[in-house]
Amino acid sequence: MSRASVSVIVTASGSPEDFRACLAGLRNALGPRDEVVCVLPAGRADLSSELRGTPPVATVEDTSGDQGTRWSAGLAQTTHPVVVLLDGDAVGAGPWLDRLAEAFDDPDVVAAGPRCHRSSGPQWVDLPDEAAHSTADFRAYARHWSREHRRKITIVDRLGPVCVAVRRDALLQAGGPGPELPYQALRTTGRLVVVHDALFAHIGGDRCVLRTPAAISGEAPLLSVSMIVKDEEEVLAECLAAVRPFADEIVVYDTGSTDRTVAIAREHGARVIEGYWDDHFGDARNRSLAHCRGEWILMVDADEVASGDPEALRAYLAGTSERAVLVPLASLEGRGYTGQGALTPRLFRRADARYHGRLHEQVVDAVTGDNLIGPATSDLELAHSGYTRDRFVAKDKGARNVHLAKLAEDERTNDPRAAQNLARSLMFAGRAREAIDVCTAALAEDHGPLYRQTLLYVVVSAALALDDVDTARAAVEDLRSVSGSPVLADFVETQVRYAAGDHAGALRIIEAFPERGTDDRLMVFSRAQLAVFEILGLCELGRHRDAADRLRGYLGRGELPLDVPQTARVLEAGGTGVAELADLVPERSLRRLLIAVAEAPPELADDVLEALWRRRDGDRRILAVAARIGGQLRLIRAMEWSARLRQHGLAERCTLRALAADPQRSSRDRALAAAIAVELFADQDVLPALADALADVPDEEGPAVLDELRVFAPGIAAAIEPAPVQR
Repeated sequence: MSRASVSVIVTASGSPEDFRACLAGLRNALGPRDEVVCVLPAGRADLSSELRGTPPVATVEDTSGDQGTRWSAGLAQTTHPVVVLLDGDAVGAGPWLDRLAEAFDDPDVVAAGPRCHRSSGPQWVDLPDEAAHSTADFRAYARHWSREHRRKITIVDRLGPVCVAVRRDALLQAGGPGPELPYQALRTTGRLVVVHDALFAHIGGDRCVLRTPAAISGEAPLLSVSMIVKDEEEVLAECLAAVRPFADEIVVYDTGSTDRTVAIAREHGARVIEGYWDDHFGDARNRSLAHCRGEWILMVDADEVASGDPEALRAYLAGTSERAVLVPLASLEGRGYTGQGALTPRLFRRADARYHGRLHEQVVDAVTGDNLIGPATSDLELAHSGYTRDRFVAKDKGARNVHLAKLAEDERTNDPRAAQNLARSLMFAGRAREAIDVCTAALAEDHGPLYRQTLLYVVVSAALALDDVDTARAAVEDLRSVSGSPVLADFVETQVRYAAGDHAGALRIIEAFPERGTDDRLMVFSRAQLAVFEILGLCELGRHRDAADRLRGYLGRGELPLDVPQTARVLEAGGTGVAELADLVPERSLRRLLIAVAEAPPELADDVLEALWRRRDGDRRILAVAARIGGQLRLIRAMEWSARLRQHGLAERCTLRALAADPQRSSRDRALAAAIAVELFADQDVLPALADALADVPDEEGPAVLDELRVFAPGIAAAIEPAPVQR
């Protein structure tokens, strides 16, 4: 069947060999009425000479150095309604142009792209080694690929820069081409699709024409902080205050906050973009990047706190030729200690990178889609608290992550990370059996050792959650066979041995474990992360004093290896109690301790807070946690914390108010709390809660409650005393 004719615009600046291969793939795909325009750099006769033998070609000389201008110049020389924008370093195989053109038989399609090796975005595909040996090998593989994916089309949110076909009228209506194509505007006029049975290999190197950075008016600052946020008023101020010394500008892209997040960001000098959320972390981050002006980008989350040496870091960035820098990221887990860490490319050159992935998005080369990597810095560290139990539940991250992971898997773009992310999300959401099932299916496909390591790690964690030690042991053995470093396998085997009751065996591995080690995936593990198994293992072996001493050593170094109830049991067995935490934990780790305290049972949390208050009277961080748990405290303790909060100007966070408004508390407790707030602090705002609570008191309990009111709030008691009977 004949197809409509198309125009092809080729932009090139790489090697003659790459351009020759591109043209060969183009010649084989052209129809009789298709037209070709090549936009070539001035002075590149070596590229121009490759055009001999190509069907009628218009040539445009490029002097702009800007990709949007190149595309526009080529567009002006073409006539057909559908235009294909093609990088001169990319090679197509078979009837790829027919497949793209046929997509436009659907009038709702405004843009279409092939699958492409080394391209960012949904077109990405990873070619096997056997397809990359030669052009002939690639073409043979492409024929097989085309048969396997025949007529398969997927609707996507955006396409990449290497090869894309677009309706001319829609492109012009969307404002025309810029440094990137206006995919967001194009989506408002029709569908963007990936045509799976058309396959490309992007073979270009560092001279690829697509690497031209986006233009910026004026002198670019050195470092922009880029953030995406939603309803982060609880943590945002601390994050922004900590990162400010590192940055020339802070760009906060808000995805729909309903609290004070936007106001807090502006109060801290951030430039706020009031954007939107479309269930895609990678796209949201890219929208934030589009508003940044810095040569370098530092990506930070609202629940992260930066520390380090800003001057040293900025001096390094100003002088390095690297494209990305790895930043140590420590995750504060439910126990409040520095949990699993990672070296992650949070610092990267704006012109070289973008984000890829709906969930657990990755920094990738803006053109090829390859993961960016670089040296690690010791001048910056990020502490992440987003996966503490309280924040995980409050933000409903379990359900959210599963939803996003399933959306990514449904897109079926052959990205092996989709299965990894779904398995991890199910595990975090407490759906361990489903996580194992996803891993089992995914492990049947061979995507390399790093892929298998992540899946096997999830299998071990999920199996232990199900008390399935045999499955966990088998996964550890498989993990050792595919790991170049023993760190990850040793780390999980310690947990398996502990779960199996082999406490002595777990301790032997811990004693040989490095203080700090990095696995093949650049995840960072430390001996401190195994401290929970070390300390509790010593307790299981009856060595209580050794366990308490070991715990004190970790606490003194600012590490909190156990949750607060575990800490209390170990210290009590060792002869003291949780009040000792106030003396043991250094100031730099107070935030971590308070995170753990907030997740502890209320009375135990109150014991720790009281000890901390006696040592740090007036510390508003302690008051904040007391306010958070205040509604769960005994009445007398709520009254004491209420007085402290009011003394420091925090009446709106009064623990008595919280208790009085808590429907889980008895009507007696609510009535007494509200009455005390009125009696002692003249708090008129709590009168409605007092009236509601008194109305809820059962008749048979009324006299007893009134007796207590006479003690704690005699003025209120007198006001509600029944009138004496007239005789």
